[in-house]
Amino acid sequence: MSQGLASLPRVVFGSATAAQSVLATQDAAIRAPLSTTRRIGFLALAPHDAVTSLALQVTRAITARRPESVLAVDVTPDGDLARALEVAETAPNETRAGARTTTEALTGLEDRRGIVGLRPPATDDPVGAWLAEAAPIARFFEVAVTDYGAHHPLGSLGSCASLSDVVCIVADATRTAAENARAVVPAIGDLPEQPTVVLALIETDPDSAAVARAIAATSSHPVVFLPRAPRAARRAVLSLAAILVAGGREVTA
Repeated sequence: MSQGLASLPRVVFGSATAAQSVLATQDAAIRAPLSTTRRIGFLALAPHDAVTSLALQVTRAITARRPESVLAVDVTPDGDLARALEVAETAPNETRAGARTTTEALTGLEDRRGIVGLRPPATDDPVGAWLAEAAPIARFFEVAVTDYGAHHPLGSLGSCASLSDVVCIVADATRTAAENARAVVPAIGDLPEQPTVVLALIETDPDSAAVARAIAATSSHPVVFLPRAPRAARRAVLSLAAILVAGGREVTA
């Protein structure tokens, strides 16, 4: 070993090794076999561009690590996820509605690099649209990701959340927005379907990291902070994807 490397503190190597171990564990969690379909739903309490962005990034992270295709469903009014995936509005299909095989479930749908996109019509009723178009075929996929967009807690938030095994609530990492997001977690957990909840807090200002740490320190559910820096953001997306695929369970080395 050169004198320069030998003089570096061991903690540098220890930290690098620990980071690699965490990444390997998260990667393995995403690749792990699933006994049933993992239905992942992305929601916000107020309109937020990051909902669709995170749904897309998480879908791509999962697709890159699993051999089977991922179902990506867009039931938002604006359809940004569908546009990003180049998916046109999906017309209802009787064969798909009564699918008994994977081939029948894929009728009228296109697999784009491991992502099967579904954009139901009548998204003014996201729950009805999901039940009519996604529910009949979701079981043919190991992972199904749905972008529900923004819904008020006193409105359809709970109904949308009930359609998922794991709900990712997206909010800004400001004190008010983060606290409001955390406040809906118990109500979601108390739904008859008992979905698990993960908070994804988006960096907005220099205080965001501290807010996220404070929320995480007092939360019984996973909290993932999404920073602006591209490299750190990619790692955060991988962490979020691993937690969601693992059913809302923390994934550590």
